[in-house]
Amino acid sequence: MVPDLPSPSRRALLAGAGAAIAGATVGVGAVAPTALPDPVTDQASKWLPDPTDHRWHPPVSEAHARDAVERLAAEVERGRDLWDELDTDERFGGAGGWLESARESLRADKYREATFYATGGMQFAAEEVGIALARLDRPEGDPEHLAERGESIRERADRLLDEIDGYRVVDPGRDLGWYHEIERRIRLVRFDANERDPDRDREYDARDIGSIHAGNRQAAQRVRDAEHYRDQLEELIGDDSDGDGEPWADRIERLDGRFRAAIDEFPSRGDLRAEIEAIEDEHGPGPYYTARWKLSMWCYDADYLVADWDEDLALVNAVEAGQALAQRRAHDRAVDALVMDPGGPRSFDSGHVVREKRAAMKRFRRVVGESPSPLLSILTERAGEDIDVAEVGFSGSYERPIWRDRVDAYCYALIGRMKLKEYPRVYERFVAAE
Repeated sequence: MVPDLPSPSRRALLAGAGAAIAGATVGVGAVAPTALPDPVTDQASKWLPDPTDHRWHPPVSEAHARDAVERLAAEVERGRDLWDELDTDERFGGAGGWLESARESLRADKYREATFYATGGMQFAAEEVGIALARLDRPEGDPEHLAERGESIRERADRLLDEIDGYRVVDPGRDLGWYHEIERRIRLVRFDANERDPDRDREYDARDIGSIHAGNRQAAQRVRDAEHYRDQLEELIGDDSDGDGEPWADRIERLDGRFRAAIDEFPSRGDLRAEIEAIEDEHGPGPYYTARWKLSMWCYDADYLVADWDEDLALVNAVEAGQALAQRRAHDRAVDALVMDPGGPRSFDSGHVVREKRAAMKRFRRVVGESPSPLLSILTERAGEDIDVAEVGFSGSYERPIWRDRVDAYCYALIGRMKLKEYPRVYERFVAAE
């Protein structure tokens, strides 16, 4: 008589499944890329480790975060009062949950998150306030008043930019990261703060006024953030150098010019697209064409060219030019390394995704590590994101063949790895002694 076997517990089943998954992942790395079935390697692309969230952000003090949250709370309260005066069945929308998230982060001592939520929530609350101001015909909702307010915020940002113009530096990898984040906030200020419309006769409706008021309120917070970072950086540089630091402005300007001159030696976006379209005309839209199209889009379309009003953001522009140069070089490396051919079959083995993602992670750990300098983390941020989304199904659609998802994932991992070969060279140009 065969004895009854005990039924396995749920915990035992889960433990066994976990061991099987772990074993399968190890096994995937131990065999040739195309040896295992696609469904196995499709899943393995999701099980492989992803990069850590290595992007550095300037720390935020409790006082600064609390001030931002209180400003949002005051805007919400003002909105409630104004909307109570309106003769309407519409409801005041508040901050859309952002205020609650900001307060929760503040209680958890997550001050950067609290400031982020407070700034995001201001867009919603202040827009509702602006709508009410317009409908109630209050002076604060007058377009001329809003233009003056926007101009004042911009001037405040410009004064801050003048103060950091020389880029005093003691530790380049650290200090240039701080300056970059200050300039990035100034760029956002210029995007958000209202500019006087040259058409003085333009008609504004309540929604227009709401949007303008919200932009001004968010821009004001971003100026305060940038000033907060400036104050902290001055303390760091002062502590390290008794107030002295080597000016980096001339070096940054030279680097920007050299990066752009090197970029000019690469094909234009139009010429590259023409080459890729010729591949499609000759071979059809197969894996090779798809890979070439994706790589060109990711490395050439997110371009470094900036608008006229940002010409004075020297460091942000130099960093973007350096990234653009690295991306073009990475593009050429990636094209040379592609595992598919122009006339190859219209299928793609996801084992290549797994192999490429493992190689990209290996390089990420070697180049970035757990605690990169602020500037290196900024330069390499996109490469980490590329590796993170290199999994079959991340951008999937039931309306297209699965091989396209596999090619996407493979190209994400491949370009992430190639960028990590190029970004350190750009970083060294910024921090090396002259």
